[in-house]
Amino acid sequence: MQDHDDDRKASAFQLPRETTPTWEVELLISGVAVFAMLQLPNWLDTVVLDWSPRFIDRWARLLWLVYLYAKSAALILAVTFVIHLLMRARWIALVGMHSIYPKGVDWNRLGIGPNAREIESQRMGQMSDSIERADNRATMVFALGVVLASILFLITIGVAVLLGGALWIDTHYGVPIDIGWVVWGFSLLILPYAFAMMVDRNFGEKMQPGGIVQRVVRAILRGYARVGMGMANNPALAMLSSHHGRRRTILMTFTIFMLAVLAASSSLFYARDPDLFGSYARFPDADEVGARSVDPANYDDRRDIQRDQPVPYIQSAVIVGPYVQLVVPYVPDRDTKILDATCANADDLATLDCLQRAHRVSLDGKPIPVQFDVGQDARTNRPALVTMIDVRDLTRGRHEIKVAEPPTHKGPGDSRIPFWR
Repeated sequence: MQDHDDDRKASAFQLPRETTPTWEVELLISGVAVFAMLQLPNWLDTVVLDWSPRFIDRWARLLWLVYLYAKSAALILAVTFVIHLLMRARWIALVGMHSIYPKGVDWNRLGIGPNAREIESQRMGQMSDSIERADNRATMVFALGVVLASILFLITIGVAVLLGGALWIDTHYGVPIDIGWVVWGFSLLILPYAFAMMVDRNFGEKMQPGGIVQRVVRAILRGYARVGMGMANNPALAMLSSHHGRRRTILMTFTIFMLAVLAASSSLFYARDPDLFGSYARFPDADEVGARSVDPANYDDRRDIQRDQPVPYIQSAVIVGPYVQLVVPYVPDRDTKILDATCANADDLATLDCLQRAHRVSLDGKPIPVQFDVGQDARTNRPALVTMIDVRDLTRGRHEIKVAEPPTHKGPGDSRIPFWR
């Protein structure tokens, strides 16, 4: 009798036999990787915000595609590992509580009515069943998150390869590649596979064995399977689809992808313009008040080099020395068009003069002769025009430098930089 009681107590401290055999590896991966995945989205923001101003608009939009897919994959992994850790913690808590109370829930001592007691006890079942459900759900969340992130990662690699190829073609052959080309390229790549799947699903049973239609369909499906498409390349997703329904799995996958893409794009929009989020509808718009606005991006000691747009800036809002250092960043999408239109075949010195004429400078409403030198934004390592403006004779108080935008550029307009002596 004593041996039987000892065996029963010992079994209460053991994991159930149906426990997923990979639970220890799952916990190890989630515990180690969750911190890296939580840092990865912010790192991707930093990279895309630093690289975007270096390219003309069409290349920046292609870079945006790579960023969008990469950050979506990172967000899915980060959320997956966090949720998996919480679900595994709940499972461990249930196992621990079951070892303390091996008889399970004492429904008669909960103080609820007979109908509620019957409903709740039927829904919960045996404690071992609840433990097994918690175990299985944690594993499914882990598997689904890793599979979906892997799919997005492969898409990211594909888009990055296309971006590199398009850049090489543009650089060596002068053929401009637009984002629409990439979208159409992906559509054309997917179209044969989608058509073959549709034909096989609707007419596969009616095809003549060994006939031309069957051979063509099989060739298309086999070819796409070799490059990574098809259920055989995603066994975990195939198992989920077969046991939980194909339509349900597709809807869940699509929903997760859309939420990840929405979160990735929204976070970048917020990083570029924090005023988009919040109850600021009644606050005056800086673009509407004209000269009565102060933009931190126009001051080197206050600007955010990653989130602010590349606009002209000076060293500080309060000038205590004899000179104001004015820096006008070179913006490829703006200045390349200017140079192509005004001095396409000019040498370096003439090109510098073209840029100087395009960005006229005035002080307190009066044009001033400045001579731009070729320089660099010291904090971003991007090319810029640099000049010094003598302000020793200015009176104390508020003054304003205006840098004219070229008339061919569809931007926010002239840059107005107020400062104080």
